[in-house]
Amino acid sequence: MAAVTTLGRRSFLALGAAALVGCTNTAARQSQPLAPRPGPTLQPNSAITSLAMVGDSITAGSAPALTTGLTAAGVESLRIEGEASRRIDVGSGRGSEPLSGVKVVFSLLAEGLQPGAWVIELGTNDVGSYADADAYGDLIDKITTMLPPPTPLAWVNVYRPQYPEHTVMFNDVLAQRMAARGNAVVADWYSVASGPDQSVLRADNLHPNDNGEQALTLLVIQALQQL
Repeated sequence: MAAVTTLGRRSFLALGAAALVGCTNTAARQSQPLAPRPGPTLQPNSAITSLAMVGDSITAGSAPALTTGLTAAGVESLRIEGEASRRIDVGSGRGSEPLSGVKVVFSLLAEGLQPGAWVIELGTNDVGSYADADAYGDLIDKITTMLPPPTPLAWVNVYRPQYPEHTVMFNDVLAQRMAARGNAVVADWYSVASGPDQSVLRADNLHPNDNGEQALTLLVIQALQQL
């Protein structure tokens, strides 16, 4: 793992926000999206030294923006694992089926990866496939139990308009699980993507466009700052 510049979380947020202002100004002039509003400034309790992010096509498509923004924020050891159609616990990685998030996290841990924080962006492809809140809770637990509570965790919640009730259900359960775990926070992509005055999604009303990729990056930085 490469050597990493150590940044306090408050410095991490400040540098990240400054870097992203430059990235988003041009796009903002084109469609004038609303960026996610900054959350409360909390006292940092440790330093971000490295980061691992596991996600689906939203992460995969946003990887260049995430890499640019997080690197500008001071993260020099960054591992981003995003793949289209990835689900939390379904996926063998054989043929065209992507490897599940659980298996990816297991593989990264088996490599000896010990990042200063984890970011999980999963659940969009699982929404609508489970019966109730308990099932979604069990699903989320499959990831969280692999990452000990001392390890900071930010989980990006979901926006899938095809299944509005299950989207809200998943996000409610996720918020409860993050609060119960401790040293964990939800990055609220749902509020950004679902806002009627936002312009952050492609024509499919699901994946982030250029503006959305920048907004997602800032959202991740803000979430990490709260840990």
